[in-house]
Amino acid sequence: MTDSPNLLLQAERQCQQRGVRFTPIRRRVLEMIAATSGGLKAYELLERLAAEHASARPPTVYRALEFLIAQGLVHRIESLNAYVACPCPEHSHGFQLLICRLCGRVEELHLDDVNAELAHCAHGLGFRVERQTIELLGRCDACCAPHA
Repeated sequence: MTDSPNLLLQAERQCQQRGVRFTPIRRRVLEMIAATSGGLKAYELLERLAAEHASARPPTVYRALEFLIAQGLVHRIESLNAYVACPCPEHSHGFQLLICRLCGRVEELHLDDVNAELAHCAHGLGFRVERQTIELLGRCDACCAPHA
């Protein structure tokens, strides 16, 4: 779970600086995602949003998600087809996600050396990386701890 009030304030500032609109629906979708420790699927977001806004439809959610991803406020967890709030949207470089396969907790890493090495290797092979997704699936400490 991400610190929602700070994340929302930071998102508002970032959108204002970039001259893009942070609409109430976009804000609410980000708020819902940030309030969850693991990822949320689009249909879960739609169900929650529809409970508040009768006019919410799949395109509403997908447009909001596309915007939030483009602004670096949300990441798509490819392996789960779910979305998670970015705890540090000011970080514009690549990232890696640690995903607990038991509880769904997601943590974000910024190992810039890894990103640079991958880009360098790709370039050496005549390939230009446009998007990178690195997900590490495992178990968090809480799920590994013996239960008494």
